[in-house]
Amino acid sequence: MDASDGRSRRAERSRQVTRSRILDESRRVLRSGTILDLTVQSIAGELGLSRVTVYQYFPTVQDILKALSDETKGLIFNNLADVPATDRGYLEAFVSLALEVFLGDSLLVRNLVLATEMGNSFSGWFRGDLEELLKDVVGRLDPELRPVSSDPAHSARVMVTYFRGALYGWAAGFIDDETFALEVRRASTLTSTAT
Repeated sequence: MDASDGRSRRAERSRQVTRSRILDESRRVLRSGTILDLTVQSIAGELGLSRVTVYQYFPTVQDILKALSDETKGLIFNNLADVPATDRGYLEAFVSLALEVFLGDSLLVRNLVLATEMGNSFSGWFRGDLEELLKDVVGRLDPELRPVSSDPAHSARVMVTYFRGALYGWAAGFIDDETFALEVRRASTLTSTAT
């Protein structure tokens, strides 16, 4: 083993530790406050780092929010149940896992959702991405098993619209965790747009 290889690995581990510390502190701030409390200056001060160091890892607060958002999405998409996408149970498993992740760290996720609307910092996490995912999932289902409509695009659009209403009401504190869970489950089981 070359000495420079060892130094490179140690430097990379140090970078990963510093990045993790910044994200951990950002989570702590978002769990105990609001996105307005999340500043590079406050993170740097709390961690004993310079602002320049924080900027090297995350050029903007939006980059921190995106990293946290990506982690949250990863908890959902990397842990989906082993259910065939053609099975109606896949949609139910997806909804259950998403609720588990959202409600498992609701203070953090609520702030991430609000940040989406304030700065659109996640490039449409709750917009087109989710609609395209649901369109794909619903499109694999037998037309008679599709929520809302046999047209997968229409079905996905209605489900996502209903979901967003519950999501934003929950994030803003207008509905509690239990009501949010009920409404999200309702979004995945709608049978017509008249409900």
